[in-house]
Amino acid sequence: MTTTLGDLISTLYEQFLAEYGDPDLASVATAAVVNDLLTRPGPAKEEAA
Repeated sequence: MTTTLGDLISTLYEQFLAEYGDPDLASVATAAVVNDLLTRPGPAKEEAA
């Protein structure tokens, strides 16, 4: 089974919404996590540094 970025975002949003009960806060938390995942250096970059 393949998970798409959209699936990940939806799942994160649903989890944060259940945890916080606030759609605005859930959106911000989801965006922060996705941004962190997309900008985190991968293993190859860490080895080169």
